[in-house]
Amino acid sequence: MRSAATVLWGLFLIILAVGTGSFPAKADELKPRVIVFVHGLHGDRESWRASNGAYWPQLLQTDPHFRNSDVVVAEYPTSSVRGELSSAQLSQILWQGLKSQGVWEHREVVFIAHSLGGILTEEMLLEHPADAARVPFIVAYATPHQGSFVANLAKIYDRNPLLADLRESNDNSFLMDLELKWRSTQSVTRVHRYCAYEARDTTAGAGVGRYLRAHIRVVNYFSATYGCDVDTPPQKIDADHIYIVKPANRSADAYTFFAKIYRNNPIIEVNDTIRDNKVSGLSVDCNRTISADDLQVPIALDPSLHEQVLSAEAELVDTDKIRDVSAPAVLRLDPNGIAHISYSFKGRGRGLLLGCPAGHASVLVHFKVRSEVPVRE
Repeated sequence: MRSAATVLWGLFLIILAVGTGSFPAKADELKPRVIVFVHGLHGDRESWRASNGAYWPQLLQTDPHFRNSDVVVAEYPTSSVRGELSSAQLSQILWQGLKSQGVWEHREVVFIAHSLGGILTEEMLLEHPADAARVPFIVAYATPHQGSFVANLAKIYDRNPLLADLRESNDNSFLMDLELKWRSTQSVTRVHRYCAYEARDTTAGAGVGRYLRAHIRVVNYFSATYGCDVDTPPQKIDADHIYIVKPANRSADAYTFFAKIYRNNPIIEVNDTIRDNKVSGLSVDCNRTISADDLQVPIALDPSLHEQVLSAEAELVDTDKIRDVSAPAVLRLDPNGIAHISYSFKGRGRGLLLGCPAGHASVLVHFKVRSEVPVRE
């Protein structure tokens, strides 16, 4: 079938085309984070190039503020007219291409998405929850979360299924269902969505402008900002729909907005360490037994580092003149870092020369603590 062949050809293209020259080949050379550029409808690798020749991915690669991140430019096939691939098909092609480039082998994956690219990225992450767990945030530029009126116009004479998915309508079941899934699916609810919107109308011309006969705002403010994080105000970009992702330099609003988001969401280094806490001064009289079924031993946790206790082990130390020891056991761990310990031991019996001495011991607990430490670039 023609449509199936189109999908396979598109998959072949994406496997060949994804990535930029500085992307390492060996897994042990990967940087902890990768920044992925995902273009919009009728876009390509040149979607990110400004009229002065500045290329956004290259601006990032040569910026020391992003030295701990690789950069990948993704491509997926969207024909100029009469396209046959649905958003579901394209999101799978996108995922396969990123997989072939080892994108999902990074500790963290973040996205710069333009227009349709934001929709495809969200759909892709919903379909691949294990990979979504690596994504701390998406920065979407002019993504039509509530559709676009331009898609309504174009749909009249172009039967591209993508236009039906992107139409501006109160009964657009595709976009409504996508947003509902995003808000209710645990694997993606932690993924931040930050948004920028276009401040200028687009004129007839190349790209999405092929559908226009006059000036028009391709994605309005409400559609571009719907469902985005409220703790970071959406960014106004003084550009039209096409040029919103073509910063001419590192001082451009599109560039500085992403840089701010990146800085506010630093790369996280996950560290596992062992910390000890000791309960000393446990004493027992001669021939007597001391025991506890719930000795509570805490360890201090730093909430700013999202610290959590993974496990705990206990042992008896500093022992002197005791016998019949029942080794300490961790009965349970509380989320706030308290270990509940049981133990038992007995004091020695009366000796001929030493009389009846008291026994002593301490309970030492080894806590395995996981910390999320921000890496400042």
